[in-house]
Amino acid sequence: MILNVKNLHHSYGDIEALNNLKFSIDNNSIVSVLGPSGCGKTTLIRVIAGLEEIQKGEIFLDNSLVANNKFNTPPEKRPISYVFQDFALFPHMTVLENISFAAGSQQNKKQLINQVIKLAKVEDFLKKYPHSLSGGEQQRVALARSIAVQPKLLLLDEPFSDLDSNLKREIIDDTLHLINSLESSAILVTHNAEEAMFLSDIIIVMEKGAIIQIGSPKDIYFNPSNLYVASLFGETNIFETKIINNQCWTPLGYVKSNNLPDDKLVNVVVRPEAIKLNIEKSPLLSSNSGVVVDSKFLGNNTIVHMTVNDDQNSKYHIHSKVTGNFLPPPASSLSITLDQSQIFIFPR
Repeated sequence: MILNVKNLHHSYGDIEALNNLKFSIDNNSIVSVLGPSGCGKTTLIRVIAGLEEIQKGEIFLDNSLVANNKFNTPPEKRPISYVFQDFALFPHMTVLENISFAAGSQQNKKQLINQVIKLAKVEDFLKKYPHSLSGGEQQRVALARSIAVQPKLLLLDEPFSDLDSNLKREIIDDTLHLINSLESSAILVTHNAEEAMFLSDIIIVMEKGAIIQIGSPKDIYFNPSNLYVASLFGETNIFETKIINNQCWTPLGYVKSNNLPDDKLVNVVVRPEAIKLNIEKSPLLSSNSGVVVDSKFLGNNTIVHMTVNDDQNSKYHIHSKVTGNFLPPPASSLSITLDQSQIFIFPR
């Protein structure tokens, strides 16, 4: 176990940034801390790094106590490396000098530096200074400098937030391969669920300073603990309804309910991916049907905007995400089937 956090609290005045956090991280694993701005993600890794003094609780790194409310091991004495959101490269040093400085007096320093340069793909701009690099190049140098320290735990604070989408995909992929090539663990702070799912073995979901759910990407995606967690993974269709005879009515049809009593008020979350569509030759007069408003082709999938009428003729605007080149024209009639694995029911 590389990290063990016990009963961690941290406040800024009357604002409680961290509320009784408890979790551990295994060796050679990648963990994402996922949540919106202000949920406590950055405070958490700053406390783990030693950049904020602990107020209550304990932190163990590599089975050694590094902080409690009585002492705080300095950051440079912890087996960690921190990649800041703004990269924090030394402006007066070239790329090579930044990496060499981080390597310090490590054994086989030259061999280590050459390995890091190759892994981070920074060979083409070793003599350049940080100000002359693109955002993607600075990101690679920041990662290279961090792994040159040979940390047991790498901390990354929103490292991809300023990169354009095409470059982001490339660098996220390279970052994953780079971390997996080391005998290190990593914690990634992000508000992007797709990044968290792609990079992580485990996701820690935070809200308002508390941990809401911990699990593998698959577990959290298919078994979200509440409406908040389900909503982190993209757009959702949400219906307020209640349970009658172990079922929930929605304008898309009835959804089976498990382990909730009749007359219970609930939110039914239907992901766009749960809504399967077929074009019909003529309009259907049922709740399992809709009319296309517009279709937006996005390459790997299509977002279909449609209107669905309920039994009282109330209209609902629904989004479906369909794979492939399915692109129904406006005013098309659609029949609807639902994938229950992408539908969730939460008490209100």
